[in-house]
Amino acid sequence: LLYTIKFEDMLSASNISTECVHRSIACNRGTGTADIHPVTDSIVYGGGCSGLVLFRSGYQYSVKHYTSVSSAITAAVWVKQEEGEVAVMGCDKGDVILWDVASNTTLTVCKHSPSVVCVAAIAHQGSVFVTSCGSDSLVKIHSVMLGEGEGGSEIGSITVPRQGFALCCTMFTLQDTLLLALGSDNSSISLYTLSEGTTVLLTTLTGHEDWVRGLDFRASNYGGLLASASQDHYIRLWNISRVENKGENETHFKLKEKMFQVQGTQFRVSVESILLGHDNWVTSARWISNGKLLSASMDKTLIIWDQGSDGLWSESVHVGEVGGNNLGLFGALPTSDANIIISHSFQGAFQAWRSTDSGWVGIPMPGGHFNAAKDLCWSPSGQYLLTASTDQSVRVSAEWREGGGWYEVARSQIHGHDMSCVHCISDSQYLSGSEEKVLRVFQATSTFFSNLSAITGCSVDAGGGVDHVIGAHIPALGLSNKAITSEDMANTPVQHEGTASIKDCDIPYQVAFAPADLTTPPVEEVLLQNTLWPEVHKLYGHGYEVYQCTASPDSRLLATSCKAAQQQFAVVILWRVGSWNKVAELCHHKLTVTRMSFSPDSQYLLSVSRDRDWAVWDVSALSDTTPEHSITPLATSPPKAHSRIIWDCSWFPEDLSFATVSRDKRLVLWDRAEGRSWTLGCSQAFDTPVTAVDVSVDGLILLGFESGSLKICRRTPQNTVQTLHEVPIQQCVTHSINTVQWRPMRTGKQETETLISGEGEGKGVKVTGKSEEEHCGRCKEFATCSEDGSVLVIRTSLQES
Repeated sequence: LLYTIKFEDMLSASNISTECVHRSIACNRGTGTADIHPVTDSIVYGGGCSGLVLFRSGYQYSVKHYTSVSSAITAAVWVKQEEGEVAVMGCDKGDVILWDVASNTTLTVCKHSPSVVCVAAIAHQGSVFVTSCGSDSLVKIHSVMLGEGEGGSEIGSITVPRQGFALCCTMFTLQDTLLLALGSDNSSISLYTLSEGTTVLLTTLTGHEDWVRGLDFRASNYGGLLASASQDHYIRLWNISRVENKGENETHFKLKEKMFQVQGTQFRVSVESILLGHDNWVTSARWISNGKLLSASMDKTLIIWDQGSDGLWSESVHVGEVGGNNLGLFGALPTSDANIIISHSFQGAFQAWRSTDSGWVGIPMPGGHFNAAKDLCWSPSGQYLLTASTDQSVRVSAEWREGGGWYEVARSQIHGHDMSCVHCISDSQYLSGSEEKVLRVFQATSTFFSNLSAITGCSVDAGGGVDHVIGAHIPALGLSNKAITSEDMANTPVQHEGTASIKDCDIPYQVAFAPADLTTPPVEEVLLQNTLWPEVHKLYGHGYEVYQCTASPDSRLLATSCKAAQQQFAVVILWRVGSWNKVAELCHHKLTVTRMSFSPDSQYLLSVSRDRDWAVWDVSALSDTTPEHSITPLATSPPKAHSRIIWDCSWFPEDLSFATVSRDKRLVLWDRAEGRSWTLGCSQAFDTPVTAVDVSVDGLILLGFESGSLKICRRTPQNTVQTLHEVPIQQCVTHSINTVQWRPMRTGKQETETLISGEGEGKGVKVTGKSEEEHCGRCKEFATCSEDGSVLVIRTSLQES
């Protein structure tokens, strides 16, 4: 596509602004790492080292606010108050942080050593009271005045007996006095009063037979119900009520009670009910606004408990997963209108169900990787984004036309090894590598393309060879995704609604697969079972774990590398797409080749390495008929071009110049010289190591840093590097950036009657369902992935000065 006005030509008269339109990361593993606001229904959760807020709009959630801290978040709750959104987060390095979401300001309340286990917070008498429980066996209570910008003042501390841990806590009021409930690893619940700057133990509740993992209190006129969830598979409801007459009912049968006094008023605690319905640890119990109770369990289910007219509690709703590789659910998060129930799984995925006339149905939720995101790649058409992670998955994300946000639309690969790299060969194929010696080629399914078109509103040419493949499955004890064709499904009897059993000579075992025509992003259960892509080929040849891979722009060649500590293994292998034959081994580097990049015309290959060297190879003459052999580099870097590891490289679009970035904190641009060589053009030093680079079709240089920051630069006519824009720190992450990539212009379905850009009448390309403004030269997007698992899509715009 030709731009009406080139992006770079407008920079002298305009300013670049950026907006993070997509941020994905899974919820951190733990029972208290997510919480739902009692009024606004916003969800705050810890994802890596970031605190994020999911904002509710109708039945959909999307990331609206985020902040970054210095270490992983282990606990996150909202302050219990009617107005405003203020969250408290605990970190694995011991910091307890108060986050005012509206102003996006943070305040460190206190510090534990070494990490925080759980937190609770409540607004009371003009102050915010924060309780934090640490792995140092200490429970600290602080009072914070919002708006003062100072740390909290400690009003009390509790030492857990026998060096135990408080695993959950909640705060509530009785007689206008603050009470604190602590559930610990000794199976008991301790009630404390916070009055006049002191903490006093009121009573200890026993009955559970394993760790107490969740507490929540529902107030009534003269007391309330305290729900406790435990690893003994039970939920206990404790009735806290005021004693009106000390002598009442003394001659009648009654349950065992505990007595305590608050502000001169006597209260009793007794067991109201014991609820059994889960088959594994109960990790959370949460009261719903309609008086019902929601519980979550490691048996991968959520249960809504209701009290009947006879006073007995029983389950009224039971939802969850059947099968899959999730290990259970942690949080129980009901909305204020009681129409949606949400939980987060062991692997960090949010799962939600909403109430309809036909029952409870799943709804899509934002999600992401729960471990380091190592690599990413846009499809050539720009319609979807592939990301690979050490959580052993490759995920496909796209923009939902009606939902107004980005969602995961497929989980194309669920592997048994940590993923290290991924690259699109075409819109329907990609190559991936992991911590094994084999590379794998995957083919998209016809079901994927039909669903992608329905979700994004854009049609993509799938190419041939996918019409009959509708899905894939992973065999028992296998790593290779096997194709499921329409013929397989036609010969398969349906076992029950929504699933089918594949019984065929080629597939001699049963799998759960249900091809579905989707108009909304799939829910987690569908992602795990019904969105895999079949593996079509394996590439063998490397001696150690695969480290990097790339494909030529003309989809003719693949280049791959592996981890290497010796020169004999530090080879780049070239493969021919289609025949999948090895056509050459490129031997020059002495250590691991960290990145490879084909020139825009596919004639040259650039490789960079941990040995601080780069090499350019002429690959234009390689073909299937070329005998497999080692070729010599066309050009190599001069001595001491970089003083540390070269992490990344990228070609400029027109003049065969390229950029390299290194741990030595430098960006170096190399120009094509006369003959067959490249010389130093210019360089720029930065404050932190540069870990990723990509050059756009307009010559804009996108840089990612070890600190997590992002910068957009350009080369000036004076042969210097100019920083045009530094992405605000609020939009960045705090961990090293692994990959950055500009989004290709989306081509989609061509309509000759409408012109977006180009010269002459009737020329230009339009993407179906997208506005012209999104595809003009004033708006560009890029994606990044980082070590904390975050994947960002950031939109850059030109604002007139």
